[in-house]
Amino acid sequence: MAESLAQMYITGIWLEAILYGTNCVLFSICLFILLGNNGASRKTLLFSSVVQFSLATAHVIISLLELMATFATSASAADNYFANPGGNELFVGGFFVYVVNTFAQELLLIWRLYVIWGRNFKICIIPFIIWMLHCTSIAVSGFIPATATPLTRNVHSYGLAGWGLETGVNFLASGGIAYRLWHAGRRTAVLTGRPNYKASFFIIIECGALITTCTTVMFSLYAANKPEGLVGVGAATQIATASPLLIIARVGFAMSKRKTVSAATTFSTLPNPLQVNVNRASYAYKDYQLDDISAGGSGLRDTKETKLGIAS
Repeated sequence: MAESLAQMYITGIWLEAILYGTNCVLFSICLFILLGNNGASRKTLLFSSVVQFSLATAHVIISLLELMATFATSASAADNYFANPGGNELFVGGFFVYVVNTFAQELLLIWRLYVIWGRNFKICIIPFIIWMLHCTSIAVSGFIPATATPLTRNVHSYGLAGWGLETGVNFLASGGIAYRLWHAGRRTAVLTGRPNYKASFFIIIECGALITTCTTVMFSLYAANKPEGLVGVGAATQIATASPLLIIARVGFAMSKRKTVSAATTFSTLPNPLQVNVNRASYAYKDYQLDDISAGGSGLRDTKETKLGIAS
């Protein structure tokens, strides 16, 4: 069991590295979108993105240090290390980074709920209370002695409470945002004849389901008294960072595409230059200009053509 546990930790760290590479791409896209946008929420989203990406980077560095510390000696040392992760500073530091990143992701999600409901704080009371309980349970578990294992009674109880409350915050906040978008889409569909906010609705559902599924899996494994639930801490840190970055990137791309289509439509509706030919007949008898007469005569008749160009 110890050998399989060590192998799972190795797999988890490599999976974390792959997810971190994805976050690097997403973070670059988000910087491009946010720095080129003058929206009211730009500073808040930019600050949260920088903080979460910095925490994700810190956790990757700690994970690499763990690999160097455990596998630089022997396989048995690695087995003993991962069998009792609470007894080393690197794992505790990495878990602290994971907790702070999770708190930031949940608080940002509650803020999104607050903004999309017209800055109505009442709708955020229950998710915010659950978030505070989550912070309290993690803070209390920090006073547990370092000699405790992940399956120690107090550690196990507070860990289950923390992951359960985290799942509740993500589920309620994501559900509240999705319901608001769905309801707004139905109301505007009466006027436009087609469902609006459909893309934003699915973006929120997908990103909320991403972090909620990850937390649920870890919660289920840990509730079954299996220490494998802690294997996914690194991957969960990267997913908690990727979830809000995905929202910014996908909504930003959707807005830019909409602007491009709108500009192309406007350009295509401009009329082509209109050319009007105006023929003016002038008649001359010897050196005198005469009006147009239908009667014939021996005078010289010249016709001048004038072209007018009209560009709209």
